[in-house]
Amino acid sequence: MMAQLFTVLSAESLNPEHPLHDEFTARMDDIWENYSQYPWLIPPQLGSWKSSMRPVVRKAMEIMDGVQLWWLREPEVDLCKEWAQMENMLFPSPLWDGISLISNTC
Repeated sequence: MMAQLFTVLSAESLNPEHPLHDEFTARMDDIWENYSQYPWLIPPQLGSWKSSMRPVVRKAMEIMDGVQLWWLREPEVDLCKEWAQMENMLFPSPLWDGISLISNTC
């Protein structure tokens, strides 16, 4: 139910008059700031977290938002399985080999 509520509020907040419009508009910046507080392990070829990972984080959130919509539909999709497939596109081999990713926890 929480994912469904989030999805509905996200869509409704596209209206500039919606009380959560500013919250959802700032969502990506807020996520980036939160994620940037942690010492992430990234391949050295990418450089620093701040210089290279913002587009990857944005794409990951966009993908998860889309997968979440399908997860709420009937018949629902397997969220972990879908993410694991997307993860391979976001974090391709061999560049990310040896880096622990989220699908290992599903």
